Amino acid sequence: MKPPWSLGIPAWLSYGALSFLSTYGALWAALALGVAHPPIWIATGLTLAGLLLHGNLLLPGIYIGSFAAWYLNGHAPLAGGIAALLSTAGVVVASYLLKLSGPYHDILLAGKRAVLLLLAAILVTPLFTTLSWLALDLVKGIPAVESLFDRATGWWLSDTVGVLVVTPLMLAWFGHTGTREQARWFEGLCLAVTTLAVGYVLLGVGAPILVKDAFGHYVAFPVIVWAALRFQGRALSLVLLTLVTCVTLGDLLGYSPFPLASSQHSETAVQLYLAVLAATALMVNALVSEKRLELEKLALANKIIAHSPEGIIITDPGGIILSANPAFFESTGFHPNEITGGSIRRLTSVHHSNDFFTSIWRQLRLNGHWEGEIWNRNRDGEILPQWLSLTAISDRDQQPSHYLGIYSNVSRHKQVQERMRRLAYYDVLTNLPNRQLFSDRLNQALKYARRNSSRLALFFIDLDRFKNINDTLGHSVGDKVLQLTAERLSRCIRQTDTLARLGGDEFTIIIQDLNEDYNSILVAEKTVRAFQSPILVEDHELFLTPSIGVALFPDDANSAEELLKFADTAMYRAKELGGNGFQFFASDMSDPIRWNLTMENALRRAIEQDGISLVYQPQFDLRTGNIVGLEALARWHHKGLEETPPEVFIKVAEETGLIHRLGERIMRLACLQAAHWQQEGFKQLKVSVNISLLQLKQGDFAQRLQEIITETGAPLELIELEITESTLMENAGFMENIINMLSVQGFNISIDDFGTGYSSLSYLKRLSINRIKIDGSFINDLPNDPNDAAICSAIISMAHNLELNVIAEGVETDEQMEFLRKEHCDEIQGYVYSRPISPQEVSEMIHQGYWHTDG
Repeated sequence: MKPPWSLGIPAWLSYGALSFLSTYGALWAALALGVAHPPIWIATGLTLAGLLLHGNLLLPGIYIGSFAAWYLNGHAPLAGGIAALLSTAGVVVASYLLKLSGPYHDILLAGKRAVLLLLAAILVTPLFTTLSWLALDLVKGIPAVESLFDRATGWWLSDTVGVLVVTPLMLAWFGHTGTREQARWFEGLCLAVTTLAVGYVLLGVGAPILVKDAFGHYVAFPVIVWAALRFQGRALSLVLLTLVTCVTLGDLLGYSPFPLASSQHSETAVQLYLAVLAATALMVNALVSEKRLELEKLALANKIIAHSPEGIIITDPGGIILSANPAFFESTGFHPNEITGGSIRRLTSVHHSNDFFTSIWRQLRLNGHWEGEIWNRNRDGEILPQWLSLTAISDRDQQPSHYLGIYSNVSRHKQVQERMRRLAYYDVLTNLPNRQLFSDRLNQALKYARRNSSRLALFFIDLDRFKNINDTLGHSVGDKVLQLTAERLSRCIRQTDTLARLGGDEFTIIIQDLNEDYNSILVAEKTVRAFQSPILVEDHELFLTPSIGVALFPDDANSAEELLKFADTAMYRAKELGGNGFQFFASDMSDPIRWNLTMENALRRAIEQDGISLVYQPQFDLRTGNIVGLEALARWHHKGLEETPPEVFIKVAEETGLIHRLGERIMRLACLQAAHWQQEGFKQLKVSVNISLLQLKQGDFAQRLQEIITETGAPLELIELEITESTLMENAGFMENIINMLSVQGFNISIDDFGTGYSSLSYLKRLSINRIKIDGSFINDLPNDPNDAAICSAIISMAHNLELNVIAEGVETDEQMEFLRKEHCDEIQGYVYSRPISPQEVSEMIHQGYWHTDG
């Protein structure tokens, strides 16, 4: 049923009209019938329901409607105004008291709320309505005390019946009580017929005298209870309205169910009967609804337990299993009849001591709750870790009557944790500690050495000419060489020492507790001898030699940073001397790259005289095959130094402070080229530029980028900044701030060499980045290497979950490309499509139709 306000009529106007019609109609009926008051004053019930449903915004409409009704019935404006004010005040006070105890929809669903409505109908609203009529009587002239009392009683009961009948009816039909009427059509038809039959008896017209006298007073109550038990609010309100209407009409027609000597007393008896009938309906409905909601909540709780993925078990105070849910039986393998009624001890394992279980019971007795990890046995005897939450359920005497246990299988969680720990702290290729774990162990070793006044040596090992193996035989052979190298190095040290791979072909060894029997020279000589025999890989006999730098604590340095730096310096001195040997750090040493003034000066001139050029390696969309971007790669051609590899001259630039000018030069060239391609019509061609950590730490870096963008006219949305994952790990807080700032300014951010520094996974989701680039070391052996395949799949899945694009670099074969396509990698870059080429060649390939763009 749609109320008037749902049709666009304002609620205050609707209830104002109802207030007017109900008040005017009751006054007119009382006058027409020649009675002092109507049997039921429905205006109070209507307006009280309105205030509960819609709030005090209805008050102006209710008051105006009531005043108009009194005034049009012949009452003076002052008298009508006072009567309207008092009657309106009554419903305001009642609604306020009812709202204090909770929302209106609980009134028909909870016994305590129904009692409050009953009290409001008996004590609050009738008081104000009666006062309004007494005020009118005083205006007309003070009647006899007996008449005054009779009139007050009549008005009081009339108002009470109106509230008890009309307010629940309005709430049931126009409120949101949170209950649903069940469709019982046949039973509903029976109830309707029975209600009409009982109503006919209560009407008294033509009803057999024997039936009316014997059952007329009581026959309505079973019908009320029937409706409340089986049909709830709406049906009950209609049944009650029908019965009340029949009783009222019968009384008005002279067939009162309570024929007394005094008509006034007979009318009072009818009103009391209607009030009791309505109160019965209200309370029975509330109590039944309350019980029904409790049963529904209990049924819902049982469903939740039955469908919970966590294992749930209930025992008595003695640990006897009473019941368990399906998830528990599925996780343990037991059948219900195998353990129900048995002791919980059947699940325990020898993994825990008796003291462990004693502490659990002690906490349960003290706190009523225990939570922690426990190792239990399943049906097959297998011992598995579980997370157990135990709760004591107390009886009325606050004594434990049952224990509730919730089991979570953490085996998978532990496996994931261990895998993430391995990814974060161990090198995937060699299973050696990575840079992160190496740094931690070096710091711990230094603390130990200081505490025990012992000596420590740090070896920095680099394989001579390892790059030739990668370039000639491929990365798969190179990876196997690194694995075999790790095995050889591990045989040169003790179990208490630490061997780590920092990346590429760089290894470090931490030697603790140096003494005369085990000194750094012996270890260095043993390490060099380990490479005297060739390494056999795929029918290739490879001869490798190491260059080893050694720094000592406390002789050379006192901090981890200095020790690593000096060992690195000594390693470069060993390389200068031809490799295949070791050098101890000396104070007169320096990093050969830092001290190579020829290279530094040549690079400085190259930056000033436009000696740095860019080539571009295309990036392609795996779905469409279109070219979507290019990575800008710096090249330096010098007559005296020939073509210097980027990793060499960029390292020189970083160590000499030239990186800022070099980086700015590279960025300007890339932006100019991006703007030029825009003018050629390549609207969606993105250009990626690598950014150094030192550039990011420059105070005005972001400002300089904006100036270059403005000066070159390059589209900001097509410039992407590539930052290596190892750079992210240098300073997590700083990197998070600078990356998010650059993203806010409009730059696209890509994480380069992703997968080589796994600890950044934990805060990757906090960074405002657009794309990650899978490091080429994971692509080399695809799709044959299951470890690399699993890591690539995990990185792609994780990135997509974070709504990031994924590009794979170093893709050289069709098989690698097909694997990445099946794993839904977004883009690829590598020799399978193109080597790095000049910008002119890029334009020609697109113009001649070999490559297609998105725009």
